[in-house]
Order: sequence, then structure tokens, then C-alpha cells
Amino acid sequence: MSSYVLCIFEGVRTEQNITNSLTKYFIKDTEKAVLKASFGFNIYQLFQKIKEDEFFEVYEIIVEEIKKRGRISSDDQAVLDIQDFNEISDIYLFFDYDCHCSNADDNKLKEMLEIFDNSQERGKLCISYPMVESIRHIKKREFHELTHPITDLRNYKSIVNNDLDIDRKYFNWGDYDAQIWKDIIIVNLARGFYLTNDEMVFPQEQIEQINIFEKQILKHIPNSMICVLSSFPFMLHDFYGVGLNKILEDI
Repeated sequence: MSSYVLCIFEGVRTEQNITNSLTKYFIKDTEKAVLKASFGFNIYQLFQKIKEDEFFEVYEIIVEEIKKRGRISSDDQAVLDIQDFNEISDIYLFFDYDCHCSNADDNKLKEMLEIFDNSQERGKLCISYPMVESIRHIKKREFHELTHPITDLRNYKSIVNNDLDIDRKYFNWGDYDAQIWKDIIIVNLARGFYLTNDEMVFPQEQIEQINIFEKQILKHIPNSMICVLSSFPFMLHDFYGVGLNKILEDI
């Protein structure tokens, strides 16, 4: 492998399992190895970390957190084993919106999206709205907008798990095949384009994460709602660009 794609997650298990499924079908044919690391805390705590050092490197922050752990996983060790930071070609950060958390702050999140806006520089921040379980929140294959109240997000996982209108094939990410991933990608990117451009179609151009957030603030959050979006399709759209269309056509 000539370089690495470093994926940094908020959690320690769910996002890694989803990425294990995703990389069975995507990125695997490039000359890049995917490395996975958990920060272990929400986006607002990462905000505090980077504010402590204006010259921060997110890789160094992650290494610092890994070394604090009593047990270092094989994924963690692979991150520690990187010999040269310059071998990392892309950094993607996967975090939840988590507006129900006590330290949630939309202004801080906006600043984070402005800082982490390029995968080949400091990193690209990809937000799941309202949280990572949104990847399951698909009620039908056709393009459609889906919003959810943000007044009771502590029960979001249970609500999604018990919603009989949601297709059960999306529940176990370990069983996702290429076609299921295609469905998830198309639906989420179409939702994102509708949110930002008022047209329910698969986007031909990149949808910037800051634009998604600003439209959430403008259209839905004042009404205590959120447009449900999974971060993973947007990461793939950023990584492949227009080439993602051809990949999906071949599935």
C-alpha cells in the first residue's frame, strides 16, 4: 500500500463495524489501506482538545488517546505503527450531531466543520444526523426526505429499532452487501441534495458538510427537527468524487 486513509470515529465499536462492512466493497481497490481509530468522546470534546493547541495535528491527538487505554486493539496498534505521518493521504472524522448532549454547541460544530473541511489537509469532518444509527433509518428505496424530532434523541436508537416501517435489511450492518450499500448511498445523497438544493435527485457535485449543517439550522432545527442523514455516503462521495457514480452503476 502506498498510503493510508485514516478514519477517526467517535465511538469504539459501531462505526468500526460499519466501516468494516463498507470497505468490503469500497476503497479496497485503491492503493490505500484504511486504518480505523476511535477518539472515544463526542465532537464537542474534540473541539476542546484542538483549542488547547492552535498547531494541533489530529493524528497526534488520536495517538495520545490510544496510549491512555489499558487495552490496545489491533486497529489501534496499526495506527500507532505508522512510521511517517506523511503516509496518511486522507483523514475522515465520523461524529454524531448529538445536540442532546450537555456540552452540545452549534457554534462549536460550525467551527469544527470549517476547520475540518479537506480530507487531505487537517481532515474532513462527516456528521451523522442525529447519530450513527441514522444509517438504518430508511423506510423505502425511493428518494424521500426523512426528518426526525430532536426533542427526545436519548431514545433515538430504540425508536429506530422498533419502527415497523423501516426495512429490516438495514438493521444488521454486518449483513450489508453491495446492493444494500448502494441503496443507502443513493438515498442519503439524494436527501442531502434535497436539503441543500430543494431537488430530490442524486447529486452530481459534492455536497459540502458545512452547507448541510447550515441548511439544517435554517430549515429544521428551529422547528426541533433534523433531516436524517448518515455520514458514510458523504465520505464516499468526497473520496471518489464523480467517480462514485460509475461505481454505483456497476453494482
